[in-house]
Amino acid sequence: MLLITIALICQSCLVSRCKRPQITGYIYDSITRKPIENCKVGENLTDTKGYFQLKELRYSEFTFIGYEAPPLMVNEAIIKEGYENKSIQLFNPFGGGIRKGAVHNCDTIFLKKVPIIAVEK
Repeated sequence: MLLITIALICQSCLVSRCKRPQITGYIYDSITRKPIENCKVGENLTDTKGYFQLKELRYSEFTFIGYEAPPLMVNEAIIKEGYENKSIQLFNPFGGGIRKGAVHNCDTIFLKKVPIIAVEK
């Protein structure tokens, strides 16, 4: 019994898992094709060129050798007043095993303005 316990301990380890790869991209207005500044993407805001960058998030997990990596599911909100909300969604069934330094480039995301409805008094 002691040998089995020692064998299991020797075959297990603490591994780094990806919670979210680094995500980069640009947010533009769908009509004017101009960058949208101060648009909230995840926990960050876009700059004057509409550029955003979300840093990679990782966590440690105790696992046994030979176990598959968990799925990677990412859903980051894109919010700007006066525009329709969108989100960045990523899924990889074994994505939690992505190596450190992973980057996902979203390229350009276009947001539509919300129509302004006039209210009569």
